[in-house]
Amino acid sequence: MAEPVDAIRALHNAFGHDMERIDAAALDAARGDEGLAATVERFRFFNEVLVWLAHREELAIFPVLEDVAAGC
Repeated sequence: MAEPVDAIRALHNAFGHDMERIDAAALDAARGDEGLAATVERFRFFNEVLVWLAHREELAIFPVLEDVAAGC
């Protein structure tokens, strides 16, 4: 059965994959390839999702972890 931590892990893995793709696209753009606008838009969307996730973690995940692992 899937656990909530599985969803968190999947999101973080997706962020890592997106960062690799954004980095590669930025390098291609620096080398003169077309598509910089699409890379910038992808980065903006990535940032929005990352801010959303960080806020949700602050509200829901970290308080639970503090209760479970207080003083660690």
